[in-house]
Amino acid sequence: MYVKNRRIYGDKKMIDHGGDIFEISNKIGISPHNIIDFSSSLNPYGPPPKVIETIRSSLDLIKYYPDRNYSKLKEAIANYVNLPYNNIIVGCGATELIHSIFTRFLKKSIVIPTPTFSEYEAAAKALGLKIIFIEPIGIKLNLEKISEIIKSNEISGIILCNPNNPTGEILDYKKIIEIIEIAEKKGIFVIVDEAYYELSEDIKTLAPLTMDFKNLFVLRSLTKAFGFPGLRVGYALCHSSLTEKFNQTAISWRIGILEELAAISALEDLDFLKWSKKEIFNEKEKLFNNIKSIEGFSPIPSSTNFFMINIRNSEFSPKNLKWRLLSYGVLIRELSSVRGLSEPYIRIAVRREKENFILVRALKNITYSMKKLYPNNPVCIERKCHLKVEDCRFCFCYFYPCLDNYTGGKFIEREDGSFVWSCINCIWVHRKDISDILVKKLLGINAKKIDPEEILKIRKEVLKVMPP
Repeated sequence: MYVKNRRIYGDKKMIDHGGDIFEISNKIGISPHNIIDFSSSLNPYGPPPKVIETIRSSLDLIKYYPDRNYSKLKEAIANYVNLPYNNIIVGCGATELIHSIFTRFLKKSIVIPTPTFSEYEAAAKALGLKIIFIEPIGIKLNLEKISEIIKSNEISGIILCNPNNPTGEILDYKKIIEIIEIAEKKGIFVIVDEAYYELSEDIKTLAPLTMDFKNLFVLRSLTKAFGFPGLRVGYALCHSSLTEKFNQTAISWRIGILEELAAISALEDLDFLKWSKKEIFNEKEKLFNNIKSIEGFSPIPSSTNFFMINIRNSEFSPKNLKWRLLSYGVLIRELSSVRGLSEPYIRIAVRREKENFILVRALKNITYSMKKLYPNNPVCIERKCHLKVEDCRFCFCYFYPCLDNYTGGKFIEREDGSFVWSCINCIWVHRKDISDILVKKLLGINAKKIDPEEILKIRKEVLKVMPP
């Protein structure tokens, strides 16, 4: 009996983020350890060894509840940011704090400039807030428009991502302060998400301003900077009056005891952060230039550990390219669902040298292979790839990677330790009766732009009537 193709993408109702490595692992049938995740903008050198040691030596503490005040964690953060203990709120990651702050402080409408992190919109919709979206200037956030709107509208909040995700843009410091000052006079809260502060260059934090402004929240993430997203730890910096109001209704035990100890340990190892940041930006320059050299791929300069790539001239759609890269065990962030982007973009995070090489090689291989799809493929007279081949018209398969071992494909390990989807045992498309059908079915299809699920649907339909 025919086994259905695995679904490459998850529930459409879920927020589209990067880092869905377990979901992808389940879909394509490969261990998460064998997937190279360029979709998560994390420190690829983390977590620091000291963090792992701390967790291992503290396992017996899980039989106790954490300190509800998180006193030691707040002290460690206070020393790190050079702010008083009473200006700190901690939470289960920066994302949880976004939802929590929105819930407690925003009552009417919110201004969200685009393109930016999709969780802001999700949090606002969950509360029934009216959302005023600000269209970008190109891909840059339109801060001037924000200033205009908050002067003439009844708004309860503004959220800014600095550096912005997914563009990597660092916002104008003076302009942000101007927005905060105007907003304070009108009783509007300003939330500035600095989740990528530690992994950015030439950025000035707004953290010290929380001592003076009673309408400002600055969000930070420890998990990105130190590379342990599975341990959810984030914090917000704000005026002590806001901290007091937040704590009146704060959820108890929102961070586990191991997460707290791991975060404290990370903040005691700033040499790791300094070293890894230097390595990241050395690798970023090489990766950026290598991708720039590939025909059809135009990387966009950024000030962070990630950057977008305009793939319009490659003729791939973002979803299609993401699917094809999975054949190499490579996961990227496709940005087709991001509000405010009018061009086809993907986003990649900088990883270690060997992993970056694998990505570049995969992009080159995919670009090369797509030029040889039927009817442009050379027919191999020797037919050494497969035994019992009748028809070589689909030597370069339209359905690659089908990620379905029903017809004989499977992931294999290469000499360098990376993985690739192999069709060595698949001769289904090389039967003449199948090829004759596929020539008609695929007529007029743009193999670079069609959604993965649509082209695999064609494969499924043919398999039903013409099984291997």
